[in-house]
Amino acid sequence: MRDDKLITRRATVDDLPQLIELWDKAFCPADIFEKRLTEFHLVEDAQTKRILASIGIHPENTGAMIHSEVFGDPLNEDLYRDMLWPRFQTLSRNLGVSKIWTQETADFWLKVGFKRVFENDLEALPNFPDREEHLSWRVFQIFDEEMVEEKMKENRYEALLQIQHDETEAYNRQLRILRNVIITLGIIAIGTMLLLFLFSFVSSHPGFER
Repeated sequence: MRDDKLITRRATVDDLPQLIELWDKAFCPADIFEKRLTEFHLVEDAQTKRILASIGIHPENTGAMIHSEVFGDPLNEDLYRDMLWPRFQTLSRNLGVSKIWTQETADFWLKVGFKRVFENDLEALPNFPDREEHLSWRVFQIFDEEMVEEKMKENRYEALLQIQHDETEAYNRQLRILRNVIITLGIIAIGTMLLLFLFSFVSSHPGFER
């Protein structure tokens, strides 16, 4: 059960003393993570300001990697994972990430939908900086890339049809305008010819006016 005094948030510089202590205990590269501080999301006791959990998520191209779990309270690890997991999903969707990868071994990740990755599926794996060659991978599919690509192709085709339709409409509109101009000029020309004819007729028949 969640405690109302627990909050989730992104790490800030003020958290470094606690984070460095947690990273050192877990043998994580604190000097490297310090430069990538914004990757880390925390569960904090709002009253005591104690960091109870920290988990990193690193975006890379169309993928993101959950990495480097550390806990100030090891007795409730799954509770803290469960609190941070919605943040990771929202962040990934906002970044256009299609798959979330992890090498974390806790069963929690399988329970929320991660699948074990086989060797032939690793071709789609981005080049994450925190990957461990000796650990297996798990992946969570946010959306189907092939389906999105197909939808984009459909949208491009529909856009092309719309462009062709608009161009045809513009061409027909120009033809209508040209036709109206020609008709107008023809009427003016005929009117001018009639006026000239009448003027010539009157001029050649002086008695016609009487």
